[in-house]
Amino acid sequence: MASAKPDFALPPQTVLHARYLLGDTLGGGALGITYRAVQLDAPARGRVVAVKEFFPRALAVRAADGSVQPMPKGAADFALYCARFVRGYRFLHAKANCPPLVPLLDLFEQNGTAYVVMAYIEGETLAQRVKAHGAIPPRALMRMMRPFLHDLAALHQRKIIHRAIMPRNILLRGENPPILLDFGGARPEDDWPLRRCPVLRGRGYLPPEQICQSRQGSWTDVYALCATMYYALTAKEPADALERLFAAKTGKDEPLVPIRTLCPKLPRKQADALMAGLSLDSAARPADFAALESALYGSKIPHFAFRIPNWCARK
Repeated sequence: MASAKPDFALPPQTVLHARYLLGDTLGGGALGITYRAVQLDAPARGRVVAVKEFFPRALAVRAADGSVQPMPKGAADFALYCARFVRGYRFLHAKANCPPLVPLLDLFEQNGTAYVVMAYIEGETLAQRVKAHGAIPPRALMRMMRPFLHDLAALHQRKIIHRAIMPRNILLRGENPPILLDFGGARPEDDWPLRRCPVLRGRGYLPPEQICQSRQGSWTDVYALCATMYYALTAKEPADALERLFAAKTGKDEPLVPIRTLCPKLPRKQADALMAGLSLDSAARPADFAALESALYGSKIPHFAFRIPNWCARK
């Protein structure tokens, strides 16, 4: 994983929970910061781990003593989303040994916020791969994604929704199947936010129901993964779902360029599967990862149609 240094990160040599000595910063997003760290206590003394700190930049600031202080107008939302962060990771910890997830090692609260400790795994993200080398050829991507999709299907079988699938959250590991990072947004399928949440990076990977806080489920992850594969095959960011909705409502051209226009070597069956997964109407998408795997590698699906979801039509 590449290192980064957000200005608001804790400094190296900070000790958390009397167990973890922080090193460099691996990255920072809208909702948190991830550090490389070393475990200090037995029986795993010296083990390198990744520590993620809940730090929503839209709602909080770093105090001089290192604590995370909610902004006055954001205190209620900070408490809500910190509780969701903790609950989500506790839920995932109870679902241990799920292949596409980085193993969780510890969870604790300190500095007015929460931290999760995960196994540290070397590799590069899908975003880094595409940025460095350009679009991935269709045959190579489909070969890479099939075992990953099979592992992802296990998430939906366990009623886990990730909600943050995008190129920067998929770690490539050579010949091993990719794994998912940044699963602080993961929830049981029947637990979805009812209130506004901080804006996430990567809007092109969020379906309309997630941006608008409508009902979410396995179909939400399907959209995100299809958008991610669209990017991997074309090196182009997919169009924002809200821009697509606006175009549909106003009679303008669909801003999402058909994938075969940008990647003509992609077989039509797989192109149709990905475009169906990118439907604005969640009912028109493959229902879950198992259905998407079947659509990409097995049975046929209907041709992609540009439809406006019923729930966002004008009253």
